[in-house]
Amino acid sequence: MLKTAALCFALLAAPILGLSAAQYQGTPTPADARAPRQDLVKTPVFLFCPHKEQAGAWSLYVITDRNDPSRALAIGLEELAGKNSKELSYRGVLNAQRDPACPRRMISQLNYRDFATSTLDVKENNMLSIKISDTGEGLALTIDARISIDGRFIVGGAEQNRRNLMLQFNPAANTWQTKALRLENVTGQNVVGNFGMTLTGIVFSAGATSISRIAAVDPAGKAFILLDR
Repeated sequence: MLKTAALCFALLAAPILGLSAAQYQGTPTPADARAPRQDLVKTPVFLFCPHKEQAGAWSLYVITDRNDPSRALAIGLEELAGKNSKELSYRGVLNAQRDPACPRRMISQLNYRDFATSTLDVKENNMLSIKISDTGEGLALTIDARISIDGRFIVGGAEQNRRNLMLQFNPAANTWQTKALRLENVTGQNVVGNFGMTLTGIVFSAGATSISRIAAVDPAGKAFILLDR
């Protein structure tokens, strides 16, 4: 299903990394050496949801220390096999993402100290690269995704004046969230207010080799069309 998800959209059962908080600052540990630890918390922060039968969604997550949830120790990307809005609904896939019992498979994970030098990648066919930058105000995301044979969809980086996403800790809710600081729809209108907009993820329609529509979704379920062709 990983290959199916990659062909559907290249934006964006993984266990919680079994290390202490201090060890997250070092070299990444192989997946087979990981085991659950009760002092670590994995929080899903963004959903990449295909509107295509049999496709699997991708989930971006943050790992924190239970005693200090404001500090991101690692960020990763995992697949939710068979979860798509065509057979379920966007809300159904979102619920599956938040359900720890839902089977998932790790795609890539980075420890905090690797943010500056590495990226979360789906290497097959140069499908996806996510760079994470600590700005002091949050963790800025630069997403470079393949949406057709020769087309790319960029969020952040060179396109941050049009589409700008950041992971931020919300102390009132005591959790990490994805905030859009700027988000232009298909008409070029910025749909984000002065204080940013919380997003739960992106839903996209896909053909055999390309993406035809991409929409960002807020917590109320309202969709904002970013690509329509």
